[in-house]
Amino acid sequence: MLAWVLALALVVGGTALASTITGTVAGVDKYGNLTLDLLTQTLLDAGFEFGDLLQVEIGGEVLQAPFVTAYSDVDVGSLLVRGPGGAGEAPVMLAINMGNFAGTYGAGEGTGVFLSVAEKGSYLAEWLNRQLVRTNERADYPSDEVFANFREVALGQMARGLYYRCSSPVNNELGRAAYADALIKAAGIRTVINLADGPEELEGYFAQPDFNSPYYKELYEQGRVILLNMGVDFRSPDFQAKLKTGLEFLLANEGPYLIHCTEGKDRAGFVSALLEALMGATVQEIKEDYMLSYVNYYGVEYGSEQYNKIAESNVLAALRELAGLPKEASLEGVDLAAAAENYLQAIGLGSAQIGELKARLKAAPN
Repeated sequence: MLAWVLALALVVGGTALASTITGTVAGVDKYGNLTLDLLTQTLLDAGFEFGDLLQVEIGGEVLQAPFVTAYSDVDVGSLLVRGPGGAGEAPVMLAINMGNFAGTYGAGEGTGVFLSVAEKGSYLAEWLNRQLVRTNERADYPSDEVFANFREVALGQMARGLYYRCSSPVNNELGRAAYADALIKAAGIRTVINLADGPEELEGYFAQPDFNSPYYKELYEQGRVILLNMGVDFRSPDFQAKLKTGLEFLLANEGPYLIHCTEGKDRAGFVSALLEALMGATVQEIKEDYMLSYVNYYGVEYGSEQYNKIAESNVLAALRELAGLPKEASLEGVDLAAAAENYLQAIGLGSAQIGELKARLKAAPN
């Protein structure tokens, strides 16, 4: 039985004041997102609506976060109260987009949570603009490459035919693995950096009845795949330590290289943006490569208001943070290559390793 208490709404002058719903943290996932023992429908029945700004009281902290359906409904680094996919039967989650809620606020299983409406509908326009819809049916996409979010990246001084990114060629939860596997084989990929999975997950994919990624398995058995099992917060020590390990693996192996996560969108998006910046790509080039994932998955129109808002809150915000700039500061004239190099030094790569990485990304594969 759900451990929650719904306080009756008070009415003053005909205006309903916010109900308070009490819940408990039921679990913490590997990214630090909190799952509550509250169903999304509980909030909806209490009069909460997507687009409301909520007050969240947890562990002595009083926070504000919008009530939304997806992580991408808020900016990178921002808090959210998530009703996953808007499904009433889904449990409510507390999260930081591309961050670690549990680690930031010291919350864990059993922590009490109090939710109420702080501002009715104040986030609604922003939430509506960020709604993204995709299918997992190949027939709904114009090509295997678009469906698998597969592409070569050769921006700035990066060599052609060397660096690729895509959705997972081994995790088939999105129905794309076999397509991605065929595409990386055709591209001659020799080395894979898997940002998403650990050995246990990978063995689980191999055991699935729909497993059909023989090339990926062959690379893994040859020791040419590294499994990093990373979170999404590029500021966290865990992310940075694992990224250092992944880049050292790249340096120790031959290209062409593939970097992927699950969708090839967020973790792979940040790592790609970092390396593109290191190699002298422009802000516009980095933005367009990052946003191609949203075009591929969701049909977001290039250059539209939605396109620019997503880019602003994700990749451009990350570039500003890399460069040590305040939110919404101009990126014009910023030395992104130096900012990327500083980040790589901060995660523990030496100057010689960074120089070797740049040389490796410039060199066409044999």
